[in-house]
Order: sequence, then structure tokens, then C-alpha cells
Amino acid sequence: MNPMDYVKKEPYKLYIGGEYVPSVSGKIQDCVSPADNEVFAQAYKGGVEDAAKAVKAAREAFDKGEWGRMAARDRSAILLKAGQIMERRAEEFAILESLECGYHYGSARYYCVPMAVDSFNFFAGKARTLEGSVVPSDHGTLNYVTWNPVGVVAEILPWNGPYLMGCQKINAILAAGNTCVIKPPSWGVLALLQLAGVYEEAGLPAGVFNVVTGSGSEVGAYLTKHPDVDMVAMTGGIETGREVIENSAERVKDIALELGGKSPNIFFEDVDVASAAKWAVWGFTNHSGQVCVSGTRVLVHRSIYEEFIEEMKKFAEEKYTAGDIFDMNTNLDPLISRSHAEHVWSYIEKGKEEGARLICGGERYTDPVLMKGNFVPVTIFADVTRDMTIFQEEIFGPVGCVTPFDTEEEALELANGTYI
Repeated sequence: MNPMDYVKKEPYKLYIGGEYVPSVSGKIQDCVSPADNEVFAQAYKGGVEDAAKAVKAAREAFDKGEWGRMAARDRSAILLKAGQIMERRAEEFAILESLECGYHYGSARYYCVPMAVDSFNFFAGKARTLEGSVVPSDHGTLNYVTWNPVGVVAEILPWNGPYLMGCQKINAILAAGNTCVIKPPSWGVLALLQLAGVYEEAGLPAGVFNVVTGSGSEVGAYLTKHPDVDMVAMTGGIETGREVIENSAERVKDIALELGGKSPNIFFEDVDVASAAKWAVWGFTNHSGQVCVSGTRVLVHRSIYEEFIEEMKKFAEEKYTAGDIFDMNTNLDPLISRSHAEHVWSYIEKGKEEGARLICGGERYTDPVLMKGNFVPVTIFADVTRDMTIFQEEIFGPVGCVTPFDTEEEALELANGTYI
């Protein structure tokens, strides 16, 4: 398999109003592989003018088109067909997500793609189960409850899983009869641009699905403020979430925000230590910790604390191998960009400075091949206290923070003891 056989040589275009189009500005952005920081493809970079065209197309498709008025079984049939097309193109989408977002090919091909296909099937079913209700009220009157499409939805997607999360969220939007404008992350545009062809082949009417690349500060902000956008959905950081709320406030838009966190996993003294320690490590290393629900705070009962740490160290050092993301013998993904990797390294250094006990990792790779990419070894800190930065702030890398507790009450206090 040559991954580059699945990559276009010409720049990938935006998708607006049922057509593939270059950006109005003609600007091109490089698509860089996190595994080696080499440019492997290019795509047009959208701007406000492109977003305006996309919103207009989505508005017209909703107000004048058939999608929102279509029988549920017909919307369902189109989504089912799109899922079949996605399954047929599984290799292409897995490779694009691996190359651009650093997913190990095995994860992309055998987890992300099947889950994405399932989202088409699931929401095709949901399209046929949107029912209302009749509620008896006072004086013999009846209240009718009906579920109707919101209208034009702007979906702003994150870089840590744009393909899978994109399919899940977009299919939900479409199943309900809405039209949409999709803003991919700046890192991770290709799979979403290619998704347009899946819907197009399945028979989705023009204008229902639109994709505009570009920066969040420009394109994203424009979409959240646009008067013809009825709802904004965003997955990303807390600061961006605050901006979406602020930008949407004037028109009181419907919003759906999926933001970051600092998730705890709690282990009491009755666990199978070896097994629990393994899953604790997996909890903050899936996609190298670039997951919103990563269990980055590991809270362990003091009676098993040192044994648990030793098992975590053993598993981390024996089971994780960084390297070629298309090699089935590797299993540690690179981080999305050089700048994000440096951000994670700054947290590792902060952990050392603030007195956390380094158990494993915490030092940069010296292998020349790994140094070309954005690889960070699995890093475990012990004796992490709640006043430490690494306990409080989301790192978004393969860094676990272990803290002891004595009682259930203390464990709960620690679990809820962050400010995010």
C-alpha cells in the first residue's frame, strides 16, 4: 500500500452549493503530516467571502429546498446510501485521517471508519423515529409537541478527530432535516472536504451540505455571528467556547458546545492492580492523549499506590512504541503539530519544576526519525498535588498525573477539584 496513491496532486477544493470551488482569494494551505512534518497535500484556504456563499447556499436549500420537507424515509435512504459509499471508500478516508491528523493507520481504518459508517446507519434510523406527542391540558385542551428542523447549522470541528466526529455530528444535523456549513479545523481539512463527494453521490440535494476551510478567528467567528445561521455547534477548547457564546448572544442562537476537561479515573483498593493500571495508562494515551475525555488524572488509594505506579510504569515502557503510523508494530501517535508538541513539553517541564515525581518518559526522543515528527513518549508523574499546574490544566498529550487518596470523600474532593 502506498498512502500517496490516495492523495490528490492538485489542491483540494471547498464545497459550496453542490459544487467544488476554489476559495475566492485563491489562497492555498499546506497539509502537513504530524509523523514527519512534511507537506503531503494542499487545499484551498477559505475566508469570509466563501463562508458568506456557503451560508447563502444553506439558507436557500433550507427555505426553498426539499430536504427539510422530505419524508423521513427518503432522508433515511440517502443517509443509508451515503454510509454504503463511505464503507466502499474506507481506505481513502483512513489514509487521509492518518496522514493529516497523525492517527495510527490501524486505529483510523479499523476504529474510526467503522464508527463513522455506523453513524450514517444510526442517524438514518433516527431520521425515521422523530415523533411528536399530544399532552392533555386543562379544560379539555390538548398540547401538541412537534420536533422540527432548526434551520442552518454551523458545525465547527476540532483537529483531534475531525473525520469521525464530523460524520457523527453532520449525520445528526442532516437526519433532523437541517442544512449545514462545516468549518473543518485548520489542521485536518481533507477528510471533510472529501466527505462532500460521499453525500453528493448518495443524492443529497445541493446546498444542504457545505464545507469551508479557514481559520477559526476569521471563518469560525463569521459563522457564529451570521444572522442566517440558526444554530452553532462547536467542539474545542474552553476559550473558543466562550467566544462562540459571546458571538451567538446577540441573536440568542441555539448552541451546542463540547469543550475540554481534566477527567479523573478513581481506583480503590479492591481493584486488580495490574489490569487497572493498564487501563489507567490507556485512558490517557489513546491518540496520544489528544481526546477531550482522556483520564489524565489517576487517583489511587494509598494502600495500593506504589504498586499501582510500578504497574503503570511497566505497561507504559513495555507496550508503547512510536514510529511509522502505517507500521502495525507501532502504537503511539504523533501530536498534531510541532507547536502543540512544544505546548505539551512545556507542561512536562512545569511538572518537574513544581515537584511532581517523574516515573517514566519526560525526555525527548533522540532517534532521528522520531525527531522529525511530533512524538512525545508516554509520561507519568506521581505525587501530583491539586495545586500543581499539571493537575489543574488540560495537557492534551500522553501525560498521566497520579495522586493518592485515603478516603472516598477525599477521592471525590480531588476529582472535583479543578477549575475547568
